[in-house]
Amino acid sequence: MDPWVIFDADNTLWATESLYDEARHALVQALVARGVDPFHAEEVQQSIDKELYGSLGYSSERFPTSFERTLVHFLPDSSEEDRARVKAIAQEVFVRPASAHHSLEIIIQKLSESYRLGILTAGERWVQQQRLRHFSYTSRFDAIEIVDRKDSNVFVQFSEKHSVDRRVSWVVGDSLRSDVIPARLAGFNAILLDARNWDRIEMSSLELPPDVFRTSDLLDVLSIIPLQLN
Repeated sequence: MDPWVIFDADNTLWATESLYDEARHALVQALVARGVDPFHAEEVQQSIDKELYGSLGYSSERFPTSFERTLVHFLPDSSEEDRARVKAIAQEVFVRPASAHHSLEIIIQKLSESYRLGILTAGERWVQQQRLRHFSYTSRFDAIEIVDRKDSNVFVQFSEKHSVDRRVSWVVGDSLRSDVIPARLAGFNAILLDARNWDRIEMSSLELPPDVFRTSDLLDVLSIIPLQLN
């Protein structure tokens, strides 16, 4: 059994929320040009997106569908061309490269001296594979797994597959729902990264479990996770 540090990917190792923000801004501006209030437009899109999560989860279909439905909400007679145009804006988030955290080199270097390193990321496989192809540190991780959604059973299965000693291993992620709460239920130590994310799903109405560390800078994991193990 080995000690591990397992990272979430989106909004932890790399920043994806800014890609969603930019796409949403482009949609809102298109609607503003047609006389729609920008704040109302954004709220409607966010509400539709959250509602679609119930049936589509992290599918790459959900975000573009929310754009199309937002357009139709305000402009019911929108043409097929207009619908296709706003969906294409949303789909850009899945192919544009996301910026990796600026301190990853030192973080990986220090942690790998005492821990095996993993990535456990949730989402549609082709989207996550695309983001991993743009990520220059994949070879530095001992295991990388993509799942539909993360719960405590997923963390247990990962630990059994890779001989993880959960008592001295850590999970680092930006989501209470997908990272911290299921990791703690599975017996891991956990660090919540306060990063911009889809907080209506990942954080809303959830409480931080006891004995969980919290930080706004990924570099702080080096002062939280013991770098020397007995």
